[in-house]
Amino acid sequence: QACVEKGKVSGLMCSYNSVNGVPSCANEWLLKTVAREEWGFDGYITSDCDADNDVFATHKYLNQTAAEDVRDILRAGTDVDCGGFIGNNAQAALTAGTIVEADIDERLAMLFRVRLRLGHFDPLNPLDEISADEICSEQTIATSMDGARQGTTMLKNVGKTLPLSPSSGIVVLGPNANLSESDTGYYGPHNCCASTQYLNLVNAVAKYAGAAVVSDSVIPGVKSEDMSGIPAAVALAQKAETVILAVGTDLGWSAEGHDATNISFTDAQLAMVEQCAAAAKNPVIVVICTATPLDISSMLANPKIGAIIHTGQPSVTIYGIAEILYGKVSPAGRTIQTIYPATYQDQISIFDFGMRPGASPFVRPDCTESCAPNPASPWEPRMHGGPCGSCAMGTNPGRTHRFYVDKPVVPFGFGLSYTTFTYSVAAAPTGAVSLDAVRDMLAATKAAGRTFPSLELLGDAAKLVQYSINVTNTGTMDSDDAVLGFLTPPGAGVNGVPLQSLYAFDRVHVPAGKTVTVVLYPSLTEFTQVDSEGNRHVHPGDYTFTFGVQETAEHGMGYVQHTITTY
Repeated sequence: QACVEKGKVSGLMCSYNSVNGVPSCANEWLLKTVAREEWGFDGYITSDCDADNDVFATHKYLNQTAAEDVRDILRAGTDVDCGGFIGNNAQAALTAGTIVEADIDERLAMLFRVRLRLGHFDPLNPLDEISADEICSEQTIATSMDGARQGTTMLKNVGKTLPLSPSSGIVVLGPNANLSESDTGYYGPHNCCASTQYLNLVNAVAKYAGAAVVSDSVIPGVKSEDMSGIPAAVALAQKAETVILAVGTDLGWSAEGHDATNISFTDAQLAMVEQCAAAAKNPVIVVICTATPLDISSMLANPKIGAIIHTGQPSVTIYGIAEILYGKVSPAGRTIQTIYPATYQDQISIFDFGMRPGASPFVRPDCTESCAPNPASPWEPRMHGGPCGSCAMGTNPGRTHRFYVDKPVVPFGFGLSYTTFTYSVAAAPTGAVSLDAVRDMLAATKAAGRTFPSLELLGDAAKLVQYSINVTNTGTMDSDDAVLGFLTPPGAGVNGVPLQSLYAFDRVHVPAGKTVTVVLYPSLTEFTQVDSEGNRHVHPGDYTFTFGVQETAEHGMGYVQHTITTY
């Protein structure tokens, strides 16, 4: 909604899944009523590739014919078919009278409307003046590296293991030491800019090392259980002054159309980490390149592992983390995923999209018993729910920081720094706060016949609650700090109410010894809850506003909270 109403995007993509039982690309309520009419979307809607075909072949939506699905997809508002379903079936649908030419014309009109905006039928315009040389300009490359630099998150740093100092005797070991080329062409060109040609972690470490860096992949790949290379790696670790272990995942582990099968490291990767850490002279550094949040419990508990850095999947932009490793800049990234214990993967089926904790209609994923589909139904129990032989039904422990009821390995929003911070509340609401403005907003939304409150209406409303937080750098290094604002609503964790919500954040640069004030405020909708029927209601009571993540406070990061009463 924010992308459409505030960002004025020109393109949306309807997804593979259903929303309220209707496949996204055939969902007129979602694409027309909500996106175009309520949010004022004025652009094109494309299907995810083969999502239109999935309406017919996978969803078996209403057990309709292909022609009927073509009709529902077009009339729902899907303008572009990424795939061949519409092209292969539209003529038959037209001939049969299931659709009319006006259905096609309506979609074409929107596509040509967007092309006209792009100047496709005009003389050269400002977009044409952007040279292809800009792709590999110094500014463009620096910006891409800065993305990796800002996103890198430090999860552990005991005894100032990091930052590194330029030195000899550095060894980089692990299956992701040379990870780069395999990721480079994923949804992008296979050719890199000459100055970034397949850069990897070894290159990033060598940038400021001042001496040659020794490396070894040790294990043939991130999914391999071949441990034959570990003894040689242990020998290298014993001799080195600094040991960096490169672990994680790659596109063979998970990618589009290929789900991760677990959230734990392979036995081989864990054995390499444990044995090399035990053999090393000094605490080792673990650099994790992964898009899958893997359980790092053993690494956090291992006293021979001094530091853990999470980089996501930076590919050739991994050069950007060199400044982090050597302390040219301080890490200020935050975890964007909750890292669950490995047992989580066996509690809840990947097909259970329920966010809230409770009984699951799907069997536990660790049950290996086979189950035949019901002959009277097109659904397969493991994928669509229902009992499967003697398999135990799953239990949903809740998804994301908003609903997960157990203790995470690493909480959402966690991240450490080379410096220290304190937070204090400089300005906050005093006394009880009336929610009449929220009631007025809900009444206006209902009167307008909308499902979702207008962001324009919310933006024009006076700020009901506003906080000014003083962020003080109490350390010796200039650093960015990402200030996260959470709120805990009344009745958190009961009757579907979330445990907490992230309502605002800001990233600021704070010189050592200085204070910067950050202003954060929640939207009026943060003082509402949505019931099981989709109706939004005002939600009065005590709200606790938290700034920072409590688990980081013991590591010198800022944390403060404040409670208000609303009525």
